[in-house]
Amino acid sequence: MAAWATLLLGVLLVTHRPGDSALLEANGNLSCRCAKTTRGFISPRKYSSVEVWPVGSSCRRLEVVIRLKSLERVCVDPDAPWVKKLLKDLPSL
Repeated sequence: MAAWATLLLGVLLVTHRPGDSALLEANGNLSCRCAKTTRGFISPRKYSSVEVWPVGSSCRRLEVVIRLKSLERVCVDPDAPWVKKLLKDLPSL
């Protein structure tokens, strides 16, 4: 019986792929506001407001949502250089 348990444990260790945890991470973010983001530049003249949602228990990534004057909401990639500059320039509350 111990041989079977050892064999089973060995098979599980060999077949485990690190990519599986990435799938869990993607599926664990079900409460995020942004399903997709854009890296494309958006002119500040088009902004109505900027919403920054920090990492939390419901979503494990920083989210930045720009509300346009046309009432459209656009999720932008917080790692895009222009978004990093925007976040740096936002007043701290």
